[in-house]
Amino acid sequence: MVLVVLTVAAASSARAQSPGGTTFFQPGTLARYNAAYRSVPQRGGRQVPSITIPLPLGLVQFFNDHPHLEDDPMFHPDSAAFNPIEILNLILNLPVNYELKKAPTPTNDVFIGIGKDSFQVDLGAAKVLIPQDEFGFGGVSRVSDIGWGIKGVRVSVMGWVWEDVKFSLGDTLLQFLNGQPAENNTRYAVIGHGLAAAGLAPTLSYNGRVVGDTARGLYVGAAVHYYMGAAYGRTSGDGGFTTGDTLFAGPTPIKFDAAGIVEYSTLGHTLGHGFGVDLGLVYQSGPVEIGFGINDIGATITWPDTRQDSLYYRDSSYSQPVGTGVKTTTKLPVTYIGSVAVNIGATMFGLAVMDAGQGATVRLGGEQRFGALSLRGGLGRDQHKRVQFGGGAGIRLGPVSLDMGVWTHSNALSEERSVTMGTSLSIY
Repeated sequence: MVLVVLTVAAASSARAQSPGGTTFFQPGTLARYNAAYRSVPQRGGRQVPSITIPLPLGLVQFFNDHPHLEDDPMFHPDSAAFNPIEILNLILNLPVNYELKKAPTPTNDVFIGIGKDSFQVDLGAAKVLIPQDEFGFGGVSRVSDIGWGIKGVRVSVMGWVWEDVKFSLGDTLLQFLNGQPAENNTRYAVIGHGLAAAGLAPTLSYNGRVVGDTARGLYVGAAVHYYMGAAYGRTSGDGGFTTGDTLFAGPTPIKFDAAGIVEYSTLGHTLGHGFGVDLGLVYQSGPVEIGFGINDIGATITWPDTRQDSLYYRDSSYSQPVGTGVKTTTKLPVTYIGSVAVNIGATMFGLAVMDAGQGATVRLGGEQRFGALSLRGGLGRDQHKRVQFGGGAGIRLGPVSLDMGVWTHSNALSEERSVTMGTSLSIY
């Protein structure tokens, strides 16, 4: 269930990224994150699409490479083809978009030193994979927003996805993986947290100009969402091993252990529910637009019927129900977005900064239109503070447009960037 939810989340990135670095400069995308933007006059013949559908070409690629998941050696620890780094990369970069260039998994000789009461590992070049600080990704994606409006009042249904994945290495494990010898009577552990949720949100909104005219004016917007959660899952815990009084001596020189808790509400079960508010404003003066939006204010979702299980391992493993029919609440992170755009005829440039609780992302990009054809390009800084690049194109055929983009990303345990292609279909 969690993988399905995360797949939907990744699908939203196909639309968000496909313009090639100009994510928040597309009128339709920007209107989802700034409640005032829908009333701002669009320059250069641009229009806000009614619906955008990502085309998940990456799933075709993935299931062609892995047609039988239940027997796939990549996912079985007893197989020589099993590679936990590849699996972690798959989780961090779900295969919805088409991978033109995958980040290679570093491989090299690993040196292990074993003595009478000593144990030391040198990972060589693979040491770059070790996250020194907490590593993760997440945020709230607005996959779609279909609706109808008149005179600034709009009724719509928004599709939303929330993901939050974090893990970190304990201090002793981090030191050991960086080359420090193992010590006696010491625990080495990994701490992890993961959350995924998705659903729909019927929305009532208003946007309009409060000061000025079409040449120069101030636009405001507000939206109230009723969140209906379709599926939810969260897990947290840690796992590791503890050394004994003497390394490599006695019946159990190393004891493995793990403990955690899982709670979930499956798809088709009782819906979650809650309310949230968006606020936005845009100031437009000639070709210049300056906007600021705050989303998901007070968005607390109550899941009235979740199941909670405890997970535990020490010598043997077991899972035990903690509770069923438990009322659980989750609070969506407040998302902030600021943007500046310049529209001069068929040319547009823009800058956007967005923070959804996982660190700020920055995007700088531009678009040039040649009739029905649009060319786009840009660069940005991701949540891990790495610079990424992208480019793309779109073609408008009557009420339908097809967009394609290529961009780099670093959602993998590797020093090298991956190159991904995304496509989407928009209906106006």
